[in-house]
Amino acid sequence: MRSLVTLLGLAALVLVIGCGGQSEVPVLRVGHVGHDHHSALYVAGNAGEEFKELYGIWLKEIRPRELYELYDGTKRVAEVELYKAGGGSEMPTMMSQGAFDIGFGGVAAIEFFVDKGSPLRMIAPLHSKGDMLVVNPGVPAGNWPEFINWLKARPGQVNVGYKSPVAVALLIFQRALDHEGISYTGDKGNASAKVLLVNVKEEANLNAALQSGQILAYVSNNPWCAIAESKGFGRAIAELHNLPPGVFEDHPCCGIAGNDSAVARHPEAVAKLLELFAVASHYIATEPEKTAELVGQWLGISPEVILASMATSGYSMEPDAAFRDGMWVWYEEMVGLGRITDKLKGVSRAEFEALSYNFGPLEKALAGAAKRINKQK
Repeated sequence: MRSLVTLLGLAALVLVIGCGGQSEVPVLRVGHVGHDHHSALYVAGNAGEEFKELYGIWLKEIRPRELYELYDGTKRVAEVELYKAGGGSEMPTMMSQGAFDIGFGGVAAIEFFVDKGSPLRMIAPLHSKGDMLVVNPGVPAGNWPEFINWLKARPGQVNVGYKSPVAVALLIFQRALDHEGISYTGDKGNASAKVLLVNVKEEANLNAALQSGQILAYVSNNPWCAIAESKGFGRAIAELHNLPPGVFEDHPCCGIAGNDSAVARHPEAVAKLLELFAVASHYIATEPEKTAELVGQWLGISPEVILASMATSGYSMEPDAAFRDGMWVWYEEMVGLGRITDKLKGVSRAEFEALSYNFGPLEKALAGAAKRINKQK
């Protein structure tokens, strides 16, 4: 009888180890938009074996672009499921609905949803700049002052495209038009405004709208702008962060948001995933040509176009003074544009940061990444 009990106990133990061992790590669902502002994810996904050798933290590919395992050395830390979503408000909308635990997206959209009381906060900076004004080749303007002069001199209304009402590029463009005294509207029935802002719904639709003549210009993040230039149907004439009144210079563009409950349930796994993205950001800064190859493979865009596109961007996950100052500028500008109306309305800077950020896992991630990077030196 004792032998039977012992055998049954051992069998149960084997079943637990065999069936449950591989499932005892957290599953992190990560949403991304599919452009090179989110290159840290694509570099990490495509350079697993190289990262294993270089940094000791890496992703093991299970299904390309869909499912990975996160490893710290030989220790399996988490399963990482990847989902592609639309830009602008779609990513934080889906996070608010519980579709993702972690999301790569525009900082303005993230703050808009924090203001609405969505259960998410920014858990890491990611990227800066990288937004452009692109015009039809026939538009006689090669820079912002010439574009403004052309707008003022041209009879009739000018259609300018954008991807989402809370897109970073649109908000900067609206602020610049206000500064220049150029009227604009999103209402097709308002023929008195000089600029008609046309929502094409997705950034992938911008170049088609430019080619068809639906719009004469658009504002957007790269790489769509670099693609337009490479194919000859568009010209990038201004980096938006340089536009007047000058408040958006080197502005934060994309960040990483975390669902509050997911981060609370799995803080260590989230910290390790951020550590991976931090070393990937270091790789981007030190290996631009290899990065262009890896990102180009993921996005299906030539490395030459990716290099041109990424040259307009900055990649850093440090929540330093420049980032914090830039985010406070975003807050003030979004208040001025009527985009902040609820939870964040009227708060102090300290209250804004407390409500908007959860950088606890990031502190551990950056410390761990620094040790891994320093081992290479």
